[in-house]
Amino acid sequence: MRCFVAAATELNFRCAAALLNMTQPPLSRQIHLLEENLGVKLLERVGRTVKLTTEEGRVFLADASRLLNLAEQAESTMRRANKGKTGRMRLGFTGAADYELIPELLMAAKHALPDIDVVFLERVSVAQIKAFAANAIDLGFLRPLPSRQQFEFLLVDKELLIVALPAGHELCVHEKIELAQLNDQPFIMHSPTHGKYFYECIMGMFTTAEVLPHFTQYIDQTPTILSFVRAGLGVSILPFSSQRFH
Repeated sequence: MRCFVAAATELNFRCAAALLNMTQPPLSRQIHLLEENLGVKLLERVGRTVKLTTEEGRVFLADASRLLNLAEQAESTMRRANKGKTGRMRLGFTGAADYELIPELLMAAKHALPDIDVVFLERVSVAQIKAFAANAIDLGFLRPLPSRQQFEFLLVDKELLIVALPAGHELCVHEKIELAQLNDQPFIMHSPTHGKYFYECIMGMFTTAEVLPHFTQYIDQTPTILSFVRAGLGVSILPFSSQRFH
């Protein structure tokens, strides 16, 4: 088919053979076999040149050219896929990551990897660990958690912790708050299951500083914790990104 397209395009067997880096006899043989297989005459010799048969040749040239283009495209796609430049990526991310990190990443990926189809799945870190075990995600943006699974972790970003206080709270007058000032304070705490990373992180800080707040609620999601703090039900420690919920 490639021999036929070359000959039908160049309209000269010698030029077509040179284009395909071969001699004329095998080129003519390939075209003859193709015509036998199809049961039609595709090319006619006119002296040293070649011309397409009126209808059959033109119809087959269009389809053959399209098939060859698709074959080249498939080969190129496979090469790109082998280099990780095309395909489908299932990407998990925590709620905090979608404020700036994920949108910026998506914009950069559209330019650098335009053929990658990214499917975003919002999951807390614990749920992402389970999703990896179930082969439901390929890549995750999560807080580092201990796991029996083998992961490769790469540091993407660091985030400060801040204290969330209801308006008018006595501690609002301080520019900086020490952990000791939270001792015996009503405290809205992250859930030890779905908010495991922050629960363990904050509990470790309190234990080291020998501080014991009065834990009034254990909540999964940061927006809900902020709502409880705003209602005056306690104070909390949250990631810096939680300020965006204002």
